[in-house]
Parts: sequence; structure tokens; C-alpha cells
Amino acid sequence: MFRPIIETFDESELQRIADEFDASKKDLRAAYSRALRRTAQTMKTRARKGLRTKLHLRTAAELRRRLQGFRFKRTANMGTVRMWFGLNDMRVSAFKGRAVKTATGASFAGQAFEGGFIGRNAKGRPTVKHRAGSRAYPVKEARMPIDDVAETYIEDEVFDGIEEVFFHYFRAEVRARTIYGVGKK
Repeated sequence: MFRPIIETFDESELQRIADEFDASKKDLRAAYSRALRRTAQTMKTRARKGLRTKLHLRTAAELRRRLQGFRFKRTANMGTVRMWFGLNDMRVSAFKGRAVKTATGASFAGQAFEGGFIGRNAKGRPTVKHRAGSRAYPVKEARMPIDDVAETYIEDEVFDGIEEVFFHYFRAEVRARTIYGVGKK
């Protein structure tokens, strides 16, 4: 499941920066695109670092795979950007903690899994598993939801400073293209 964040940048601020450096339309569009790419990378890094601690994950590898699909889409006018990030449930073994057997199944980090049992994952760590059907096999690893916590954190903490980051990169790009001739042949 992917959720979008839509951010609108102040077009008068974009134009003010363009006027300050006397940038052409071509320079402006190129700087805008590059600033968006750099902003997306910065937001991705901030999200990965913060979510690892917020969700109590063992490693950032699970988040790295999930945030690879982190992308942006520029709309017709230059002032709006849409960023997407994944919020699918994550494997139990990705989280810190210990699986515990209960009377109705198993629990992990305070979440109960009815009908679950403790098994080992591919790396040999104990984790919560459940049967995929009515037969003994196939057996799948249980998953924990992250969408509420992750969405709240990303919207409130990570994307709170997106405008500041974007304008920092945009100003640097316009400056590099007009003063130093970056991107011109």
C-alpha cells in the first residue's frame, strides 16, 4: 500500500529566486527537477533513520527495500509535488523483541497472534509463524502493521521541513546554473 503526501511550494518564492539570479526558463526547470530529486533523497534518508528507531527495527535493511520505491511526481505547475512511500505490514522478525508462546497462540512486542506459533526464520531467529491454509504447510511468517505509526511519523516529523530543504536545494541549483554555468555545454 502506498500513500501520497502532496506538498505545494510557494510559486512566488520560486520566482523570487529565479529573478535574484536572472535565471532563464530552461535553467529554472532544470534546477527545479534536480532540487526535487535531491529533496526526495533527503526525505528518504530522514524517514529511514527516524523510522528505524520509532518502529524499533533490528536493522534498516527492511526499510531500505521499502523506501526504494519512494518517488516524486511533478504536476503541471511547478509548485506542487507528490511523494509516495510504502506502508505495508512488515515481517515480525524485522522488529526488536522476543516471541512468546501464549494460551491462544503467540505474541510479539505486545501484539497477539491467535493461532500463531514460534518458529525459526531463514536466519535461524525465533519468530511468529502461522499456517497459510488448513493444512500443515505452507507456513508463513506473521506480519505486524506499521501504517499508523509510520504515516504519523513521516507526516509530522520528516515532511515537516520539506519546504526548507527544497528551497535550499533549489536556490543552490539556480545559483550553480546561472553563476557557474553548470549544465551548459
